[in-house]
Amino acid sequence: MVTTFAYVTLALAFLLSVYGLFAVVWGHFNQSNPWLESARLALLIIFPLVSISVVILVVLLLNDRFDVTYVYSVTSREMPAYLKLTALWGGQSGSLLFWSWLLAGFSTFFGFRKNWRKEKGLMTWGMLVIFISLAFFLSLNVFFEVPFERFWHLAEGGQVISVLQPPGAFALSPQDGQGLNPLLRHPGMIWHPPALYLGFVGFIIPFALAMGTLATGRKDQRWIDIARPWTVIAWVFLSLGLVLGMRWAYDVLGWGGYWGWDPVEVAALMPWLTVTAFLHTALLQKKHHSFHRLNMVLIILSFGLIIFGTFITRSGVLSSVHSFADSKVGQPMFFFMGVVVLGALGLLFYRWGSYGGLQEIDFKFSREVLTLFTTVTLLSILLVCFLGVIYPVVSELLTDNQITVGPAWYERILGPLFVLLLLLMGVCPLAGWGGSIIKKLGVGIWWLVGISLLVPLLAWLLGNIKELYALVTLWFVGLGILVVLAEVVRDVQTQQKRQKTKDFSAFWKPLARKHRRYGALMVHLGVILMSIGILGLEGFQQETQVKLALGEEASLNGYQFTFDGLENYNRDDGVNISEATLFVSRNGQDIAELTPQRQIYFNMGLAITQPSVKSSLAKDIYAILVEFTPGTQDQATFRLYVTPLVNWLWIGVGVLTVGAMVAILPKSRKQQEVLS
Repeated sequence: MVTTFAYVTLALAFLLSVYGLFAVVWGHFNQSNPWLESARLALLIIFPLVSISVVILVVLLLNDRFDVTYVYSVTSREMPAYLKLTALWGGQSGSLLFWSWLLAGFSTFFGFRKNWRKEKGLMTWGMLVIFISLAFFLSLNVFFEVPFERFWHLAEGGQVISVLQPPGAFALSPQDGQGLNPLLRHPGMIWHPPALYLGFVGFIIPFALAMGTLATGRKDQRWIDIARPWTVIAWVFLSLGLVLGMRWAYDVLGWGGYWGWDPVEVAALMPWLTVTAFLHTALLQKKHHSFHRLNMVLIILSFGLIIFGTFITRSGVLSSVHSFADSKVGQPMFFFMGVVVLGALGLLFYRWGSYGGLQEIDFKFSREVLTLFTTVTLLSILLVCFLGVIYPVVSELLTDNQITVGPAWYERILGPLFVLLLLLMGVCPLAGWGGSIIKKLGVGIWWLVGISLLVPLLAWLLGNIKELYALVTLWFVGLGILVVLAEVVRDVQTQQKRQKTKDFSAFWKPLARKHRRYGALMVHLGVILMSIGILGLEGFQQETQVKLALGEEASLNGYQFTFDGLENYNRDDGVNISEATLFVSRNGQDIAELTPQRQIYFNMGLAITQPSVKSSLAKDIYAILVEFTPGTQDQATFRLYVTPLVNWLWIGVGVLTVGAMVAILPKSRKQQEVLS
């Protein structure tokens, strides 16, 4: 049986992870290189074994093997192939298998490191951490959420679900499956979970290296050097995962926005905040050979929050459109989270005294001070988010009634912190290590400040924008963009003076020589551009809900929305569609035709809305069909939105991603020789 074979390979991978765990411990305490090498080889074999299980499950999904319970629960015959592939991570057991596969893949890269023998102590303890993680996540698929169970009909009557065939039983194969949740049938779901998982799982290597450093008592920067590219890669995927989730919510959920401060959304944001802080404070450790404690705390906090977010999503503790309701893994995952976090903190406290006292930094306009301010701001945002996530759990424990805090609570508290963070990102490039760069700019800094003030001034005069938050944010956005441009211009002018020429190489050479710095500038620029989109939705969006008769129109922000009809029909896959037509015009000129829908999936007893959007760089025009009277097509209720600038959010993500890829490019041999 192919399902039995897939389960056996998965079980072998679990047994190898357990073997590797004991082999590392035995090899370390007995100073046995053969045992350590055996553990490393076991680490390399796990990934192919899990890959076999993943490939088999994908084949089962694509071939409509409804006798397999997981295939039955997440696919149906009418689903296209790409959605059947998406179903791999559309359910609990499949997504856990996908998670374990990615974890095994990253672990393989760890085992393949060329300098593994040179960093024997660091890698040995890091491998121990990886084996513990692999053993836990593989055990979830082997013992709790098995994706290869099948339906069996017993000889004496009745049905049973099992991987192995019971005596005298025969396979039971339904004619069709239940199908994937309609909310997940969106192209964004092809990329959102994998990107998010890559961000979560990819952080295992920095965490393992940090724990290896603590276990060996090393005080050098080697673990930072090795962990840096892996941290950036994990951060990029985590960023993409968050934003792709935003895009999915914007296109599918009908919120009129991309972020609802749902507990699962916030739980995914929290490790992003701590990893972002670590990427900044790691530079402090490189520059000053200090801040070891702070970086270790951030590493432990980041990995702990990743497991916490996974627990929130998979345990069913909190109700969310993003979470799995039924779960067998809540208690094991809570136990694992406690063991890992408490163990890591215990190791840190054991080494606490060996990392010296607090580092003293002069309080002046310098990169060090701004980095610390940025870290404090990020951790303040984290604290608010954490309190918002756990409040429903605490309220249920104390009052037996789960109370969830809403978007207004988050926005009221976090608004000033996000504006401060935007300011810090804008001015940080102006500061050098020790505070020297701003002096080089001289009077130029006042030109930048003055020109950037024109942005909120024009918004106030021409755009009739009066809100203080919006005007201040626009000022910081303008300042941030101008600072990045000024940095590029300054470097190009310096290069032109050196070369005594004005050809294109004057731009290219600084970029090639200082690509990591320019990558960081692009990341900052990407976040600033994203903030334009966020400001457009949070500050300038206009909305209304109207009930329109056929031919009647409603106005919003200078646009006229005319209800032109409602069509009801059944698709071949058994889905009932009610589609309205709205003509959008402005000043008598046709702008767009919007067709929002209500979709009813009879086989699942589920109804969803499908918004319709007309997008441009300037604004989005967004319509949702809220309700209508069945059997009539001459009246319907709509929720209408006009959202300026929101597409700059997605543009900013592209800039951020390119910048991060530039930042992790290896240094050239010539640069390495200069640094050495």
